[in-house]
Amino acid sequence: MWDSAMAENGILKVGRVTDFQAHQLEHQLGAYTDCNHGQGLAVIHPAYYRHIVKDAEEKFTRFAKEVFGADTAEKGVEALADFIKECGLPTKMGELKSKVEITPEVLRNVADTCNVIKCNPRELSRDEIYDILMECM
Repeated sequence: MWDSAMAENGILKVGRVTDFQAHQLEHQLGAYTDCNHGQGLAVIHPAYYRHIVKDAEEKFTRFAKEVFGADTAEKGVEALADFIKECGLPTKMGELKSKVEITPEVLRNVADTCNVIKCNPRELSRDEIYDILMECM
């Protein structure tokens, strides 16, 4: 719990621009659907990373090598997606427990109202956010 608190409170960032856009997407998805935050992140992260992998290829390649022993950024993202599936976590929107049906219209509302942050590797447009969410269907 201490590690989690330190990771989320901003102290460790020490002035760096960080990437929490996927969290912003999931918080808004949760607001519309009441889905579990961690499970929503499990669904969103691989699609989000596939979308931005070329914008931060060096970081993703390092992640791939250090965490999964993969030799390319793209293989690292796919290894993460496989790990999420292996853990038994949801990988598609339809697998999330939700009080409402998750439809393209709901996802459009999520994209149009979520907090867009200036983050690494780049700021997303609302249409890009919608595309990422639709890839999760």
